[in-house]
Amino acid sequence: MAHLTASSAHLRGQAARALGVVGRPSDLQRLRLAQKLEMVSHVNYALQDSIRRLAQQQQPQLLAHDEGEVISDDVRRQIRGQAVEWISGFLLHEIASPIGLVRLAAKRELANRWDSSETKRHLESVGRVFEAIETLKNAAAVPRPQEFDLASLIDELIGAYPEDVTEWISMIGSRPFVIKGDPSLIRMVVVNGLRNAVESQQTVGRPPQSHDVTVSWGETDVDYWVSVLDHGLGINGPIETAFEIGNSTKKNHTGFGLAIARQAVETMIGSLNLEPAKDGGALYTSRWRK
Repeated sequence: MAHLTASSAHLRGQAARALGVVGRPSDLQRLRLAQKLEMVSHVNYALQDSIRRLAQQQQPQLLAHDEGEVISDDVRRQIRGQAVEWISGFLLHEIASPIGLVRLAAKRELANRWDSSETKRHLESVGRVFEAIETLKNAAAVPRPQEFDLASLIDELIGAYPEDVTEWISMIGSRPFVIKGDPSLIRMVVVNGLRNAVESQQTVGRPPQSHDVTVSWGETDVDYWVSVLDHGLGINGPIETAFEIGNSTKKNHTGFGLAIARQAVETMIGSLNLEPAKDGGALYTSRWRK
């Protein structure tokens, strides 16, 4: 309980989460006071979650009617993000090393057969999954906002494609477009939308045309947004299943892309939507709070 007033936000966060598990309803008063004074968002969310848990123990029959204990969707997303970060970090720490040892042992035992072996192919597939898990962990990390030019970031990401692709990608937005946000999280969001649009366009079965993919960006009074519109194959199957981890029909894809992008947006208190485009293809729109 003493750590709730520690100078370290990390210690305060640990204390807040621990009290949600081992605390008692009698701790509610101190938790509520700490929550009112807490200025670090992820610690504040942890305190709110612990308050909700202990309040359930105290008055389970009244909780649904007590508006003071209702957790908002934004807070639920933040709590989920903390769980994603913890679980993915645990997997990376506990399982990555044994897999590395398996790889070393297989190379030693297979010798000159290693390069053409099924063992190598399967381990490379596992490696791609672990890279995706690490990216998912980073997507759930506490945002580190800074001022940067969103238009320049989008230019950089499009410029990574060959010229025969960039010639049919168009951009609409102010230049420069300086915002305050976490560029690493926003990069995850734009990379995924752009990659899916380009790949969809490349498999549509006709020569590419100008403006087949359009990347737009802007702002409202309360949020920033980036959208990617394509005229490709469109959305195959229920939209929500596309966000499920591991759901991919593409070769050498882990199926983490949309899940990572959504987690990154929700970490910034925002939303990610995927919907059929009016004239075919898909519209991918991300929004996050200023």
